[in-house]
Amino acid sequence: MLSKGSKVTAAVIVFLFALFDGTAAAVTPTFSEDFENTKPGPLAAPWSVTSAGASTAVVVATADHGRVLDLRGSPASGDFLIASRSFSSPATEIEYSVAINASAGSSFVTAFNGNGASVSARRIRLQQDPGSTTLVAQTSISGTTPCAALTPGAWSTVTLRVHATAATHTFDVLVDGAQTKCTGISTGLSAPFTGLNVMDASNAGFGGSVLFDDFLVNAS
Repeated sequence: MLSKGSKVTAAVIVFLFALFDGTAAAVTPTFSEDFENTKPGPLAAPWSVTSAGASTAVVVATADHGRVLDLRGSPASGDFLIASRSFSSPATEIEYSVAINASAGSSFVTAFNGNGASVSARRIRLQQDPGSTTLVAQTSISGTTPCAALTPGAWSTVTLRVHATAATHTFDVLVDGAQTKCTGISTGLSAPFTGLNVMDASNAGFGGSVLFDDFLVNAS
């Protein structure tokens, strides 16, 4: 779990080193959002919000994580919300991380988007289904893969590393820095990478309160 101090440090960092496929590389911060400079209330620009029904996205103050995004999903069939941020990166090695705190019984989707031969190939979805605590990854070629369990009501940092340099593109999912069963999974996702979103899906039963914070995209 990141403290408010570490969140500020992450936001102002301009150069760092990281490991991608075991090779040290200069990393360029591409996108970051910690909501500390965002006024509490309904999520607004520069985020783009599309919704129907009773689902909402609100910036709230918390005791343990500063200001965060609260995705309040309605479980009614047809109700949905998608909150999106766009960016552009031509990098073929890229990492997306986000802190997530899902209340018991809640569900969510977060997607990382880019280029691909079809709609399903242009994103990797990380999601937790209603009534489950298992984080799964969903993308073209490999389908749906269970990654790891998330503890309800607790903060976890979920990291997606996409490797689009070799002919076969793959990705890894980590939880709190530890490898999961989603390691070396094939994907059709390619550069340029174009943005990310969080979603309350329109499927019946999807919903509940899910907190998001410390969005960070680093490109190598």
